[in-house]
This record gives sequence, C-alpha cells and structure tokens, in this order.
Amino acid sequence: MSLAIMDRSATALFPPTSGFFSPTANFVHEQNSSWIDRIRETNVFGSERNLAMDELRQTYEECRTPNWDGFDAQAVVDEVFFVASEVLDSLPLGMRAPTVAAEPDGHLTLEWYRSPSRTLSLSISPSRDIHYAALLGARKAYGSEPFYEALSSTIVDLINQVMSE
Repeated sequence: MSLAIMDRSATALFPPTSGFFSPTANFVHEQNSSWIDRIRETNVFGSERNLAMDELRQTYEECRTPNWDGFDAQAVVDEVFFVASEVLDSLPLGMRAPTVAAEPDGHLTLEWYRSPSRTLSLSISPSRDIHYAALLGARKAYGSEPFYEALSSTIVDLINQVMSE
C-alpha cells in the first residue's frame, strides 16, 4: 500500500502488510483500509480529522523554512510532518481532533483544550517521540513515549479525560 505525502491511510488500525501474509490476508487488509478511509470522508467521523489535517498541512508549509517565526526558530522537517499526520490518522474514529501549532525547536504540537485546567499538549519530534503534558483539574500528567503506528493507551486516555465533561 502506498502512502501519500500529505495524508496517510488507516495504517494505525490495520498496519501495512510486508509479504508475511497470504494473498487473502493482504486483500482483507486493503479492503479494511479502504473502508476506514471511506468512513473518514463522512461528516460524522471525518470532518474534524480532515480539518486538523488541513491545519497540519498549513502549519507545516508556513514553518518548513528556518527562522519562520523571525526569532531563529528551527524549520519543521518532513519527518515531523509525517509523524504528526500518522498520529492524526491513529486517532480512534469519532475522537475530537486537536489544534496544530509549530514549536521553535522544529517540533509540531497537537493540543486538546477544554478549559485552562483541562488541556493536553503532544509535542511530536523527528525521532518519533511524543512528549506530552496534561492538566486535569488539580492533577498533572507528563512524559514521553515512542510512536509506532498507534497512540498509546495512556495518551488516548488523557485525550478522553481532557475532553470529558
């Protein structure tokens, strides 16, 4: 399965095959990926994610040259963009999409914000590490985790906690 530069398919839910599976398994994988892509095109499951992907593309284009902020910020490199798009693709269907921003160190930030005391920020690095910090009322959570095709249950739980009522 080929991956487009500006968008990724459903690799988080159905990882790409690499020749270790039968032709039938490859067919099922391709059908499932196509099905998930079609679901993401719907207004119910895809509109927020698609807006976040558009925001990611725009932020990347604006910040891919050094000194993009006028204060010697590092450029956002292709790998950071690709990892951030994979993170967006790995969000469970129907999950609230984040806002996107660039950081002076060349990382991209995905943020879920409900109130000043309920927020989560993910910083995406070119080494595929996700650094996170969350405020959950009086409680704080922070850490780093590698990203391999799917968000950890820790990060998904934090998103749910920030966005819950």
